[in-house]
Amino acid sequence: MQTLESYDRIPYESRPVTDSHPDILAVLGRWFGLDTQAPEACRLLELGCASGGNIIPMAFHLPESEFVGVELSVAQVEDGQAMIRDLQLSNVQILHKNIMDVGQELGNFDYIVAHGVYSWVPRPVQDRLLELCATLLRPNGIAYVSYNTLPGWRLRGMTRDMLLCHSRDARSIEERLDKAQQMLGFLSAGLQGRPGSSIQWLRQEAAHLQKAAPSYLYHEYLEETNEPLLFRDFMERAGSHGLQYLADAELHSMFPSTLGPEVAELLSGFEDVVEQEQYMDFLRLRPFRQTLLCHADRRLERDIRLERIGEFGLLGDLTPRDKIDLSTTEPLSCVSADGVNYAVSHPLTKASIVRLACAFPNALSLAQLGEDAKELVREMGGEAFAGEQDAWVSELFSLYASGGLQLTTRRQQFMNDVTERPTATALARTQARWGTGVAASARHASVELDDFAALLLERLDGTRDRGQLVDELTGVVGEGRASRETVAANVERLLFTFARHGLLEG
Repeated sequence: MQTLESYDRIPYESRPVTDSHPDILAVLGRWFGLDTQAPEACRLLELGCASGGNIIPMAFHLPESEFVGVELSVAQVEDGQAMIRDLQLSNVQILHKNIMDVGQELGNFDYIVAHGVYSWVPRPVQDRLLELCATLLRPNGIAYVSYNTLPGWRLRGMTRDMLLCHSRDARSIEERLDKAQQMLGFLSAGLQGRPGSSIQWLRQEAAHLQKAAPSYLYHEYLEETNEPLLFRDFMERAGSHGLQYLADAELHSMFPSTLGPEVAELLSGFEDVVEQEQYMDFLRLRPFRQTLLCHADRRLERDIRLERIGEFGLLGDLTPRDKIDLSTTEPLSCVSADGVNYAVSHPLTKASIVRLACAFPNALSLAQLGEDAKELVREMGGEAFAGEQDAWVSELFSLYASGGLQLTTRRQQFMNDVTERPTATALARTQARWGTGVAASARHASVELDDFAALLLERLDGTRDRGQLVDELTGVVGEGRASRETVAANVERLLFTFARHGLLEG
């Protein structure tokens, strides 16, 4: 099989998929009325788990839960199993299996994840995947399935058609990648200075793919199977297996108001949530979805009750761009760690951003956050706003729905400062030693590691103080390439970053 060979030869990048974490799924399920299983005591199955970059960090941080991964690529299975042995984890296993051969022998699960699989396998495998979601999910379980969607993916499909045409005579995977890069270079040069929005988009896409990881370029644009489909067609297939639409992993995409008041008015006439979602896809030209499914016999609550935010812990890491004024409703611009901009106006929300950033990656209850925010607002002259609970909760929910804040059901606390002899978690040190290029944060995000960051992280075993770390790394890097002062500055910067992501322990 050409596809199987390509995944053995060019392993797919295996890293945390934040939106597939059982904590994220549990929260979303509860918003819509599902009594979801707590992430600390759940069973999760990942279909097409590659080398376990998604489920191994889950297993490390949730030792009382059980994780099972299924993967067809022998090379990736062996890599994942080796890391599990290295970490001595007993609550996760990666099985060499074809999805077509998976059955009830694995038991039932609270969560099933299939990320980057559905669009990239033949139709019989797609049908089997949905069948497994229906038969292996527990009554209040949630399945996460990602796939390419029409009509938005047709733009990327245009690029795929060009790359496949140019590489049609390639005799090997490596030659096909080389020819794809030739074509991308041709497009970048040939479209230079040409007018038109479509030309501009194609130029940007070509530039992006020239820098992309070979695994992404090959498996997304050069693989033999890549079937995008309409959301309504996907849901028709899911419905035939007794599954219904629960939500999208990107909650903000479910609100017509994000498209503007005029569009929201147009969409208000749709009573069927699937039809409404489909027409929003048309307006957004959406190319990709992360759909959450549940059993069709579950009664869902489609009306969001804002007071339910008090059932969860809140966490966030937003950095204000301007001076914070807690005595007015003057909008405050903030930016997330991944560069997304947000704006808030209520003084209690502004104060909450400050308090949550100090606690991150730990969460605060709504009650604790409210007390802290009120105290800050009163101290800064905003007494008149301190009692406006409803406006504050509404703005907090808007931030959550748009991705500016996270909600959590977990009570686990993480260390977020740096000791004199810093110690990284066994997971982080193992990922650095293995050269994965990323470390999984405490909140299941990817922390990118360059060579220097990996060298530092490997050495954080608690036996070296900061001065010793600087001395050792200066010797490794070499005085001719970086002074001790430069190394020391980088060490301090990275230690702060590691602490902010919960990679350190006491």
